[in-house]
Amino acid sequence: MKKKALKFGTVGFLLGCFAYLLFSTVVSLRMNTGDFYFALPALTNNYNNELFATIAQIATFTWLGLACGIAYLFSENVELEPLKQAVGYLVSLTVGILPLAWAGQWFEHIFIGIFSYIIIVAIVSLLLFVIGLVKLKCDVNEIKQAVGIGKEVNHEDI
Repeated sequence: MKKKALKFGTVGFLLGCFAYLLFSTVVSLRMNTGDFYFALPALTNNYNNELFATIAQIATFTWLGLACGIAYLFSENVELEPLKQAVGYLVSLTVGILPLAWAGQWFEHIFIGIFSYIIIVAIVSLLLFVIGLVKLKCDVNEIKQAVGIGKEVNHEDI
């Protein structure tokens, strides 16, 4: 279990790095100034230092990615009871969102924070569901090929 957690956490960490780069690129394109924004301008203003804001943003995305990887591990672990799966899934996503809430200062506007939490958990859950569905489809196709289902049968060979 520890080996799987390390594997899924590492994959999630790397996907968090990719999400950070994608987010920064989209923000830079959206700002349309010709500059690349490593961190949100509002985050830079809050911390008065672009380097610290960038480090905070990278840490937030990678931590969220790591937590999403662990949450996916809980959702895929069929050895656990469904209640333990759900609790582990929600706890890992909540722990992953805490740095995002801190960086975004959700505590100043509690209703926006709660709404943001629900939206982010729903989007992450949808993405993890789609990933699981694609993985399941690939596994089913692999099993079909191993069993021989789906091959065209020549009636001459029979």
